[in-house]
Amino acid sequence: MQQTGADAGRNSARGAVWAVASAFAFSLSSVVGKDLLDALGVASVLFWRFSLASVVLWSALAIWRRRGGPDPFAVPRARLFALGVLMGMVVVVGFLALDRLDASVYIVLVYLYPAFVVVGSALLGRPLDGITIAALAIITVGVVLTVPELFTGVDSISVTGVVFALGQAVLFAAYMILNDRVVPPGVDGVVSAGWTTLGAATFFTPLVIVGGLTAPHGPRLVLEVGLFALIPTVAATTFFFRALRHLAPGVMAMIMTLEVALAIVWSAVFLGEEVSPLEAVGATVVILGVVLAQRTAAGSLDAEPKVAAGI
Repeated sequence: MQQTGADAGRNSARGAVWAVASAFAFSLSSVVGKDLLDALGVASVLFWRFSLASVVLWSALAIWRRRGGPDPFAVPRARLFALGVLMGMVVVVGFLALDRLDASVYIVLVYLYPAFVVVGSALLGRPLDGITIAALAIITVGVVLTVPELFTGVDSISVTGVVFALGQAVLFAAYMILNDRVVPPGVDGVVSAGWTTLGAATFFTPLVIVGGLTAPHGPRLVLEVGLFALIPTVAATTFFFRALRHLAPGVMAMIMTLEVALAIVWSAVFLGEEVSPLEAVGATVVILGVVLAQRTAAGSLDAEPKVAAGI
C-alpha cells in the first residue's frame, strides 16, 4: 500500500470539501433513482447499482495501477469487503423500514445516526466538546423541520418500522466508526470504494438469484440505472472515503446531513415539487449546524492521529 506523509496527515478543510461533495452526490439519488424502484424492484435496483459501480471502479483502478497508481490488493481486503457487505445490510434494513413508515418519520429516525456516531466515537475514546454537541443539536432540529408532516399528524406508527429505522441508523453509525478505525488512513478513497461496492454487490447477488433479476428496458431506464451507479454510488462513495481520511466520524456524519437539505432543493428544481417555508427553514438550520460542526474538525486534528495510532 502506497502511503505518503501527505496522505497520512489530516486536513479538515479538504475533508469538509470531500464530505460536502459526497452529500451532494448521495442527495441526487432521489432524482436519478425515482422511477427505478417501481420498474425494477428493490433487489434488482440495488444489484445493478452496486454491480455496475463495482465494474466502473475496478476498471478505473486497473488503468490507474498501470499508470503508477495504488495497488488495490495491498490493503486490508477482507475488512473493506466486509464493510461493503455491511453497507448492503444497511440499505436493505432501510427499505424494510421505509416500507412500514411514513417517509417523514423514517427521515427523522434514520438521521439520528450522527448522534449515534458521536456517542459511539466518544465511548471509544475520541474527544467530545461543547461545540460538537451544539452542532449536533442544531442539525437534529433542522432535520425535524425539513419534514413538516410531523407537525400535521401522521398515520399510526409501526413499531417494527421504527425498530428497522433505528437499526439502520445504528448500523450506518457502526459502518462509519469501523471505517475510521479498521481502514488505514493511507488507503485511497477509490480503492476503498472499489472493495466496498464489490462487497455490497456480492450481498445482493443471492437476493436476485432467489427472487429473480429484472433488467432495465428502454433507454430512459438504462440511463437512470447508469446514473444511479455513477453519481450516488461511484462518485458519492469515493468522496465519502476520501473525506473520512481527514475528518472524525462524528464531524463527517454531521456534514453528511446536508443530503437532506440538498434533496429538498433537487425535488423543487428537477421534480417540480413545492417546498414549504418550514422545509426551507429546516434546510437552512441544517446548513448552519454543518458549518458549526466543521469548526470542530480543525481543533481535533492534533488528537486524531494519536487515536488512530492506538488501533
